[in-house]
Order: sequence, then structure tokens, then C-alpha cells
Amino acid sequence: MARFCKLLILFAFSLLGVSGQASAGDLRIGVLNIRGPEDTIKYWQQISDHLNAQIPDNHFVIIPHNYKSMEKAVADGQLEFAVVNPAQYIELEVKYGASAIATQISHSAQTESSYFGTVIFTRANRADIATLSDLKGKSLITASKTAFASWVVTRDELMREGIEYGDLSSVRFANSSADKVVMAVKNGEVDAGSVRTTILEQMAQEGKIDLADFRILNRKHEDGFPFLLSSALYPEFAFVRLKHTDRQLANHVAAHLLLLPHDKPTTRYPNLIGWTVPDNYEKVGKLLQKWRLPPYENYGTVTLREAVRQHWISIALAFISFSALWLVVYLSLNIRQRKKNYNILKEAKQKLDLVNTMIETTPDAVFIKDKQGRYVFVNPTAAILFGKPAEEIIGKTASELFPQDVARIMSDSDSAVMSNSGTVSFEKIYTAPVPPKQMHITKGPMYDSKGEIDAIFAVGRDITDLKHLQVEITDKVVQLEAALSAVRLLEGIIPICSYCKKIRDDEKSWHQMENYISRHSEAKFSHGICPECFEKQLEIIDNMK
Repeated sequence: MARFCKLLILFAFSLLGVSGQASAGDLRIGVLNIRGPEDTIKYWQQISDHLNAQIPDNHFVIIPHNYKSMEKAVADGQLEFAVVNPAQYIELEVKYGASAIATQISHSAQTESSYFGTVIFTRANRADIATLSDLKGKSLITASKTAFASWVVTRDELMREGIEYGDLSSVRFANSSADKVVMAVKNGEVDAGSVRTTILEQMAQEGKIDLADFRILNRKHEDGFPFLLSSALYPEFAFVRLKHTDRQLANHVAAHLLLLPHDKPTTRYPNLIGWTVPDNYEKVGKLLQKWRLPPYENYGTVTLREAVRQHWISIALAFISFSALWLVVYLSLNIRQRKKNYNILKEAKQKLDLVNTMIETTPDAVFIKDKQGRYVFVNPTAAILFGKPAEEIIGKTASELFPQDVARIMSDSDSAVMSNSGTVSFEKIYTAPVPPKQMHITKGPMYDSKGEIDAIFAVGRDITDLKHLQVEITDKVVQLEAALSAVRLLEGIIPICSYCKKIRDDEKSWHQMENYISRHSEAKFSHGICPECFEKQLEIIDNMK
């Protein structure tokens, strides 16, 4: 009876969004209540204990929440941090501007993984259920309709096997309690169940179940993943900073989470929690889009502006990568002792360096302006084009670098980009270099995480040689046309007298050959006498004597 009352009180705390006596100065960490209030607090208490020890000027408390109360607490500003599943992180990011600062690591013996999935299982003695397709006409229990792994991923795996929601005899939900799901299957209350990975192993370690009593359906084996698995893998739970939480404080929390010891379980903390750098949750977003789940209920019905923004996401990511470089360096200095994560960061830095090298060495001029028109980035080609070193360009506007008429033209093109949210292209002659260069300029918008324009990029290509070539070709064409117009051709059959060699024109008049040819071409005639005719004329003269 006492245990029942304790659970009832803890459950009431989870609904109200408090745990114990949280004071006004506490930093509240909301956690999803997936195993019941008592086990949830026991499991996550190690996080607040570690942060309180490492950051003694602040006091962190754990606040259990269900899926619905978690969103309300975030919307009302009742939390500074939250630990949520990937689906709810995507929703909090889109709706409330939350950002991930770490991704959870799960453990099994000496193996760790920052990914998780779902486990679909039945009792080992159910000979009639050996594969997912055998679940047609059977009952299924899972945590809740909003549970990512135990329901969304499960439903996706069932769909891959051709099993629709209606093909199951019934689907029950255990009020967000994974333990209730497992026990319902064990006690024969339902045919099969689904929970997130690690739950079965944790309950077995706690002595609540024997894994031999269960059969895993659609069992999969992924390299480096040590847990029972029935689905594809997705990034683990995210530790998120809410929009109003101080960024510097969040950086300290992230650093100490990454350094949290998690390789030596204790009696107090048998299931240790580890953290790594934030993973890429794009795969989770695509699954939510596929099923049109929050925040993508209206996915596919996008506006023109949203469609344009999607096409420019690679540019936005390139801009963000410059900001991420500082974070990569910072984290690499703080987690060198963790070889695996260090290698991940090293690989990421190499990729960023490759992108930076491409931009630095491209023959095109690349520069970025903020909303106030100040240059925040120029590559070496752009600096040469402006005729100034990069350090004299950064932080200045066009009006400080160019004549007013030139600056006004550049400002007008920037305004066109800002107002139309699209790219503009034009040609411009820059007189600063010697000799002047004619450039083809393309400008376009860059967006922040809210979808608002916060910068403008521009790429300029030197087309001076191309323009010179066009002029040369044009001159040659004019010369050729002039030459062709001067050429007059004689065509067709020309009637000529066999005796006197006169030529008949179209009006049936006869003309001397040289007169006819001169009138119909540019040829001119001069008269002389060939040697044969000379000899003949001499004979005629001699005969006349």
C-alpha cells in the first residue's frame, strides 16, 4: 500500500511538472517519463547530480513529464533544458526554437551507441508468432501514440511488411510506461508489444524479467549496435537548450555532459547515461514527414517562399558550417581523452576545411553581407576584385568602399534580394583592378533557423575575356558580311555567240564579253595580246604587203 501511494504521488508530480521542491532559482531539466515516475527520477538523477557537482553556482533539478505536459512546460517557459526523444526534439525545434546540445549514449558492457530503435517482441512460447507478418489479426501494446520508437517506428516497420493499422485486432497504449508494455506481454494480456531499445536489457539487469521469456520479431543486427533491435536505427534522445536559456550556460552544460563518466556502473546508478556531440536528426524529420506527424501535419502543402527556401538549404548549411567550426575546435580540446568522439570531430573538421579550401581557392569572387549591408566574409578573389585586403573590407558597407553612385547600385540589388527573397543576376564593371574587369554577379538570400533572411551572398565571375571575345567575333562577322556584300557572282547558263563571243543578257541584247562581265561582277579588264594571236596578226600583216 505504501509503495502504491508513493507511485501515485510521483505520478501527480509528473503531471504538474515538478519534482520535489523546485525553487525559483533552480535550473529545471524536463525528462520524458517513459518507465513510470519512480524509475524515471532514479534513472535521470545522475545527470542533475553530476551537473550540480561540476557547476556548483547553479542548482539543477529533474522534472518528469509526459509527452503532452512536456510541450506545455516548454511553451510556458517552465524549463531551461529538456531531454526528449528525437521526434519531440524536432517539434520543439520547429515550434519553440529549441536546439540540441548533446545526444545520449546507450551502453552494453564495453560497447556504446548513440543510436536507438524499436524492439517488437512476443512471448517465447508463442509458436504462432514468428515474424511481423504473423501479427495480422493479433493484439499489440505500446507506450503511447506520441512515443517515437515504440509506436512511430514500429508502425513504419509494420507498414514495410504490408501490415496496416487496421490489420491488428487491437492496439493498446500503456500511458507512456514501457515497463507496463513489457509486463503486459509477459503476463499474456496481449499478443505482442513494442518498446524502445535498451528497455528489455535494463529490466533484465534490474531483475524484473528474464530475456529468455521473449522472442524478438524482425530481429536485426547492426555493426557496433549491441542491443536487441527490430527496426532501423535513429539518433538517440537529445539534450536540448530552450530558446530563452542563456547560451553561455548551455555551453558549460554541454561540455560537462560530454565529460560525464559512464563506463563504471554503481549500485546507485546501475544504468549509466553518456553523452556525445549533437547528432544529425534529419532522418527523424523525414520519417515524421512521411507519416505527416507534428510538426509536419501539413507537409507537402508548402508556399512558394518555403519551396524557394528548401532549394537554398545547402547554402544556409554552408554558412552555418563556418559558425560550427568554432564549436568543433572547442569540443575537440575538451574530449581528447575519448578517442572515438575525437576521431568523429577530426573527420568533421577535415570536411569543413575542404569546404573552406574550395571557397578560398575558387576563381570566382565570393562574399557575404549581413542585413545591415556590412561585409562579413570575402574570399581572396573578392578582395583582389575590390582592390583592398580582406581586413579592410570586413565590417564595412559598400558606401564606405565605393563611390556613391556605385554603392547605390549595389544597395538597390541587395534590396531586390531582401524584398523578393530570390536571386538576382547582373553584369558590372569594376574599375578598381588594373585593367578594369567586367563581372557577372549573382546575389541571393541566406536564412536563419526561423526562415528569416539574415544575410546576402554574392558570387562574381570574371567575364572580361568573354566580352573581349564577343567583341572580336562581332567585328569579324561585320568584316565578313562586308566582304560577302562586295562579292557579286555570275550564276546559271550564260548564252554566248560561238563566233564573236558576245553574250546575250536577259533582255535578249548582245554585249561584248568584257562589258557583260564588268557589269555583273567586280572584275575589271585590261587588254593585251597573247603570243599565238601576235604571230597570227603578223602573218596577216605580211600577207597584206
